[in-house]
Amino acid sequence: MEQLTTNSKKGFFKYPDNTRVNKNLPKTKLYEQANADTKLKEMFVTQIEQIIWAQKLSAQTLNIEAHKDVTEVQVFEIKLKGEQLNTEVLQAIDKAIPHPIVFEVKTTTKKQYVTACYKAIGVNGGVSLSEYYQSDLSLGEENLARFELPVALNTKGLYEQLLASLLPYDLRENESFPQLIHRLDEIKSLEKKQQQVNKKLSNEKQFKNKVTINAELKQIKQRLKQLTA
Repeated sequence: MEQLTTNSKKGFFKYPDNTRVNKNLPKTKLYEQANADTKLKEMFVTQIEQIIWAQKLSAQTLNIEAHKDVTEVQVFEIKLKGEQLNTEVLQAIDKAIPHPIVFEVKTTTKKQYVTACYKAIGVNGGVSLSEYYQSDLSLGEENLARFELPVALNTKGLYEQLLASLLPYDLRENESFPQLIHRLDEIKSLEKKQQQVNKKLSNEKQFKNKVTINAELKQIKQRLKQLTA
């Protein structure tokens, strides 16, 4: 099972009253629209208590300009039956809904977090999803701090700023949002490779081979430094 990426940024925002939808979304309709197999349907049933379409962030509800690439952003509240939520469930919901989604998740022990991926929708309707990023856990409603919505000129800018609040690294100067996501993917891949090479190094006995492995490890570290600086 793929794990969600965690960092220490904010995630929870105060949404204006006129963005409120508060509509229950039947799980059956969502997984049918996602063409879910038996295993995925079982995840919906066993892991999720309720899915609520909480907010609609659009030009009409926020009085900002609409952008052709991101016309609106949805905020979904997911109430769990326990503590577990598989990434496959989130992916299925994202693929079933033709707009970017920010998920506010609440467990049965009142832990809460925000999670979202970078969702790109092609001209033919195809959906591309990045990995999911997650805010810190908030323990109970009394400890839940919500922040003012970031200032944005249009719906796409708002979406990118909402997602940026979950990311482990900031946008660089002259870096586009897709480029940032690509950089994060490369960082994750290199960190995984670094663990593998470290393990290989610790198991290697021959000095000559250790030198070669160390050189590879040095290259990985240098590239990671470039990507994270």
